[in-house]
Amino acid sequence: MPTHDDANQLYKQAVEAAGRGDHPQATTLFKQALTLYQGIPNTEEQQATCLHNLAITIRALGKPAQAEPYYRQALTLYQTLPNTQREQANCLGNLATTLFLLDKLAQAEPYYHQALTLYQTLPGTECEQANCLLSLANTLHERGKTAEAEPYYHQALTLYQDIPNTEENQANCLHNLAATLDDLGKLAQAEPYFRQALTLYQDIPNTQRSQATCLLNLATTLRELGKPADAEPYYRQALTLYQDIPNTEEQQADCLYNLATTLSKLDKLAQAEPYYRQALTLYQDIPNT
Repeated sequence: MPTHDDANQLYKQAVEAAGRGDHPQATTLFKQALTLYQGIPNTEEQQATCLHNLAITIRALGKPAQAEPYYRQALTLYQTLPNTQREQANCLGNLATTLFLLDKLAQAEPYYHQALTLYQTLPGTECEQANCLLSLANTLHERGKTAEAEPYYHQALTLYQDIPNTEENQANCLHNLAATLDDLGKLAQAEPYFRQALTLYQDIPNTQRSQATCLLNLATTLRELGKPADAEPYYRQALTLYQDIPNTEEQQADCLYNLATTLSKLDKLAQAEPYYRQALTLYQDIPNT
């Protein structure tokens, strides 16, 4: 007959395996621990914790579709247990992110709302609240609910700015807020947020792709604001970065085409022509362009 100690020992080994990045071994051990807990009375909280960690481990293996039901089972158990608001919030947020990864955006949105509501009742969760607000805003933006997304980006940014070591989250927030304002036709408001995001990204290592995207979007916003001379150098900088990043042929083509269009607006037609040709050559090798 399995004992509580047997289950705890397997669970401890699973956590250790996950901690050293051995997710396949951790998955096996979490499942074994779960099976033991399910045969022991009054272990609902341990079962829920095991299910939640199992889901996290499976998602870390790049299998969000397999992780989803474990998050749901963990949540169902936590919701029957007193004093588990923090665990419920964590589970709701992780379930929402899993659904987002599976492109189930309409399902993800209410779970982010529920997680946020719980976090806002829990002290010391400012970082979790900010993460939840940012993810909710991204989900709304992806769903085309741009006007609804904007205030959540502002709220997330306000929280992040009071939390140390969140510069990359702040940059992501600023960039996505700028993109949202751009989509809403608020170009003059978007410009400074793109600039602030770019300044932050440039101080953060390994953010070349984010820098390039920010440069490209800033350049396009400036051009649409009737500032083609300001836009030109940003297109050139974005292009230079993209050319060093694998699998960015479409972004390179977009940069080249937009740079050519900008040069044309500046009556630099001779300079524009080769960029149009380079863009066309790239586009011809990219499906569905």
